[in-house]
Amino acid sequence: MPRIEIGGTSISTDEIQDLLATDHPMVERFQFEQTHGFRSEGLHFALQILPRSGVRYQQLRDAQGHRLEQPTWRTLTGDERIGEGNRAIWRESAELVAENCTFFPNQEFNDLGIGSALYVSLERFYRQLGIRRVTLLAVDVGVYVWARQGFAFADHGVPSGLVRDLRTYVQQQGGGDDLDPGSFNASWDLANCDVPGLSVEGYRAGKAFMLRQAPAWHGIKWLDEPEHNEVAEASRRETFARLPQTIEGAPDALAVR
Repeated sequence: MPRIEIGGTSISTDEIQDLLATDHPMVERFQFEQTHGFRSEGLHFALQILPRSGVRYQQLRDAQGHRLEQPTWRTLTGDERIGEGNRAIWRESAELVAENCTFFPNQEFNDLGIGSALYVSLERFYRQLGIRRVTLLAVDVGVYVWARQGFAFADHGVPSGLVRDLRTYVQQQGGGDDLDPGSFNASWDLANCDVPGLSVEGYRAGKAFMLRQAPAWHGIKWLDEPEHNEVAEASRRETFARLPQTIEGAPDALAVR
């Protein structure tokens, strides 16, 4: 049984694959593959999202990630390319640190909870290794998604300019000027901002703002910090609760941690 050494910690590939198990109905497994990366030390790996053949699901997005006016029911053949994530783990001082390097999704599978399920499995793997700190650079839709997964701005707090821009955006969309700047203390406060009576292209104000105007940002998540985990788990519950409507045979609840 092949074993991998990561900063003094040893784990077998079979153990890794077991830790990456998922209960998402569309995913056969997240396939672990060791790779070469930008660091000479540590572990670099890719996770291929392998589909479970025969599962019927509702395609909600086109190849560019745009919402379909008329969602279409499809059946997985098992040959689809759903996506791939690349990660790195290395030892820094006395602890192991992880970085979420890249994620290349097939956007036709967006809004089906697969990315959230992937991260549930990844966190289980990280915790088994004793990892507390995970870092990343949030870009594109990640500026919203990673905030909802409990990643905070690495530079501490919320940049005042972002709060100002959110307030301006809400005003431009007809949402008034009632937002309290003091209520935005973390990235997820921006992402979850909900202005009563205001919907932008079907999104709440915070989601629309993050997707349309927020810049890329460096993020950090502490896996032993309750608030970071509570934010992520609430987001996952919200996402997974919609799956029975879009995936045949989806359970009412999937694991959120």
